[in-house]
Amino acid sequence: MSLIFIFANELLTVFPGTKLEPSIMSEWRTRTIQPALYGTLAYFIFRYLTGKNPTSPVWPIFAIFSFFTAAQIFLFFDEEYKFGLAGILTFVCSIIVMLILRLAHNQLKNEIRIDTF
Repeated sequence: MSLIFIFANELLTVFPGTKLEPSIMSEWRTRTIQPALYGTLAYFIFRYLTGKNPTSPVWPIFAIFSFFTAAQIFLFFDEEYKFGLAGILTFVCSIIVMLILRLAHNQLKNEIRIDTF
């Protein structure tokens, strides 16, 4: 759903149950979702041009969450963190999902598949 907002900036939504204004949510999206998307695209274009393929089907999702988490880390270096509890909970959830995806990737990478022989 976040990809829709990259191309349709006039659509403004907020986290459900929070009192964040649409302008704050637009800034959060601009400072987290878009850099994560562009970082992921650059990473996979580089990997494709160098001839390296992902080692598991989970790897692209892990890369997206890694860039998303990194973009959120930079928000904490602002003078004033204005995204409230919802932004912090999103950051924590993205770290948890990233760790789960990393464990799943490691498990799939080390799995020996009989159909490849």
